Parts: sequence; C-alpha cells; structure tokens
Amino acid sequence: MGTRCLSRFLIVILFLCAWQVSHAQILPTKIEQIDSLMAKQPKPILVLLSTDWCQYCAMQHRQIQKNENFKQKSDLFYFLDFNPDSKDIIKFQYKEYVYKPTGINIGTHELAFTLNGSNKISYPSWVLLDQQYQQIFRHNGLLNPQQLNELLKAIVETFKNK
Repeated sequence: MGTRCLSRFLIVILFLCAWQVSHAQILPTKIEQIDSLMAKQPKPILVLLSTDWCQYCAMQHRQIQKNENFKQKSDLFYFLDFNPDSKDIIKFQYKEYVYKPTGINIGTHELAFTLNGSNKISYPSWVLLDQQYQQIFRHNGLLNPQQLNELLKAIVETFKNK
C-alpha cells in the first residue's frame, strides 16, 4: 500500500510540474538589462507600451499570455513591457531617461516618447526595434491575435538569417 501511495503522489507531482511548465507566463525582459543583453547577443526588441489603468492594455496582456505562438517564438527577440507611467530613472542605450510630469500626478516617461518615435502615444502601443535600436515597426492600439501572429511571423522572416 505504501508503494502505491508513493507512486500516486509522484504522478500527481509530475502532472503539476508539467501543467506549470505548459502554463508558464511570458515574462518580459527587464528594461534595465537590455543594453547588456544586446551587447552579448543582439536580437530585435519588441516593446509593448502599456499602463496599469488601460483596459485595452490588460486585454493585450491576456492575449499575449494565451498566445502559444508568442511563447514559442519569444527566444528570437527581447520582449519589453514598458509602463510610461513609471517614475524610475531608466538607462536605455546608455542614456538616462526620466519621467516628465505634465500636471499633478500626471505625466509620461520620456523613454516612451523615444521608443514610440512620436510625442503622441496611445495605449497599448507596439514598437519593434532592430539590433541597432532602429525602429522598424510601430502600431498604436490593440493587436488582435491574428495581427500579433502576423507580427511574430514578420519578425521571424526578417531576422532569421541575421
């Protein structure tokens, strides 16, 4: 009886571990790490500009987490999820960027404007940078699952030989 219980226990543990791996969340790269990562292994950088208060951003995050294609291809690029409401001083491309207040408890981080390439930002916004940090794609607004998969396909086709 003891061996049988141990076998069942091990099966349950293995099932839970397999479930955990198959449902692993996509964790974005920390923006503070990107310069050192790019120095070691240059890859395209896929940036999602999103805020905590934006309902469409929350929808976009849920779509990313459900997207198996995103999980499978995520080793081909660095994924950054940047909150333009951040008040942290951030080093990016060896330059410091700061939060720029525009009123009481309102403002935008200057890195968001730099990444977006425009002074007008809507959320969520997607930006794709090449290995030299040059913007090659920008989309303001929610990407539906099909559009997100098309973007991933374009990343693979554009950078597969680089």
